[in-house]
Amino acid sequence: MPTAFTRSCCTLFLALACIAWSSAPATAAPIVRATDHDNGQTITLRRSQRLLVVLASTYWQLQRSSNHGVLRLVDGPKIRPTMGCVPGAGCGTATATYLAAAAGHATVTATRTSCGEALRCTPAQSRFTLNVVVR
Repeated sequence: MPTAFTRSCCTLFLALACIAWSSAPATAAPIVRATDHDNGQTITLRRSQRLLVVLASTYWQLQRSSNHGVLRLVDGPKIRPTMGCVPGAGCGTATATYLAAAAGHATVTATRTSCGEALRCTPAQSRFTLNVVVR
């Protein structure tokens, strides 16, 4: 038969375990990364998940999402040129991070007119579109 001391120790241990478990940080959902290869695709995110869009040219101009209540721009757009690149080649990346704020649908778009030094983009090369579903 357990003593009062044993019961007190068990109660204290259970209380501390509950506090430690409830105060442990929640595991953050992984960041979803989208690149040029995802153009025209649909991706699904969970609420509070982040989307990182990385496009392989400094000529891209990333926009805010089509539905700010669903997918909110939280960082960028940022242009990062590659060191040692020939001027006018557009070497580097354009990036932006979005937060899935609420359930619904949104679209991320980017546009560009130049695809290199004095090289105009074709219509297929001039637009990036990513459809996003937040659940």
